[in-house]
Amino acid sequence: MEQIKKWIATEEEIAEGKTTDVYFVRTKQCLDKDNLSDTKVWTEVTTGGIPREGKQFLFLGLYDVLNLFSKANLDVNVYSIKEGTILPNNDVNGVRIPFLIVEGMYGDFAIYETPMLGYLCFQSGVGTAATRLRIAAQDKTLLSFGIRRMPPEIAPTIDRACYIAGFDGISCVLSADKLGIPATGTVPHALIMIEGGITQAVQSFDRHIDSDISRVALADTFNDERVEVLQALEALGDKLSGIRLDTPSSRKGSFKDIVQEIKWELKLRGREDIKIFLSGGLTEDTVKEYRSFADGFGVGTFVSNSPTVDFAFDIVEIEGKSIAKRGKFAGKKQVGFCNQCQIYLCEEFHKSAIKCPSCAKPMDKMIDLVMERGKILNAIPTELELRDYVKKQLNGKLEI
Repeated sequence: MEQIKKWIATEEEIAEGKTTDVYFVRTKQCLDKDNLSDTKVWTEVTTGGIPREGKQFLFLGLYDVLNLFSKANLDVNVYSIKEGTILPNNDVNGVRIPFLIVEGMYGDFAIYETPMLGYLCFQSGVGTAATRLRIAAQDKTLLSFGIRRMPPEIAPTIDRACYIAGFDGISCVLSADKLGIPATGTVPHALIMIEGGITQAVQSFDRHIDSDISRVALADTFNDERVEVLQALEALGDKLSGIRLDTPSSRKGSFKDIVQEIKWELKLRGREDIKIFLSGGLTEDTVKEYRSFADGFGVGTFVSNSPTVDFAFDIVEIEGKSIAKRGKFAGKKQVGFCNQCQIYLCEEFHKSAIKCPSCAKPMDKMIDLVMERGKILNAIPTELELRDYVKKQLNGKLEI
């Protein structure tokens, strides 16, 4: 039997530059023939805007870029904003902030622009959507259900971004294993249908699944949600800890009224402790709308199919001379941040100190050398450390 082609690039193929745009291959061929491949350049990753009319975004993808450059044995220096930083795309004067900088001979890394941007654009987009949901949900539980909307090869990438942004749980087995946390999920419609109803399904789950796993029933398969909730409660009694509603839009009506009816019936039975989780086509806006009466949310497509952050990669210096194409800002740049005034300022890279234009105090420099001549300089932070870093920033009540 003929083997079916697998339409996904291997790590080796990416490191070999095979996932680049062909025009970079042809550019390198021209530069090689003209003896210009060793032209030393300073290049910046910037973006002209933030998805969904955002004010700030979550910067992710740095370590995939460093891993790529390392595997490709590139003799480059890389400077970057810290992974997991939330910040705007422009400084206080409207200058585009450089998030990642590559310094070296252009011919060495030209063909890696495409995969580099792919890592940064996608992960920053997913992470930003997840962060917006974290803000929208406030203290309510957030679960990542989005991996079924994307190729399975990138499921851990999606869940990593959600976890760093502050999601409380993820459904993917592999992602959970990589993150060192338990996978989270409920009884699916398929089990209920094959078992013959909600009662049989939750009883089967209770018989066969480890008692440490929460008993959360999906209550909207065949009957009215209130009816199925009471059936699940009767079947499990004190073991029932939660309800998930995945009501289709054609039957939804007022979601709030449905939840309030269920809560009333549970109150009558002394089970106000049972949590109500909602899922099915949720967005940032619906999470905001429902958070007053729901205990948690399972969100998928809004995150996994989020708009990417539209990064660009541009030369801003050639052989020590500042230069830029139209619409870009020439020259090497450092980024200062004033924690007191909460503003960013781009300045000449080698300037010894950057003063805040508002309070005149010294600003923190945001860009650090993270790779020198192809060698990663610092220990890679864990996802938990990155998550704590994001949480600390969100505690400052950022608007993104």
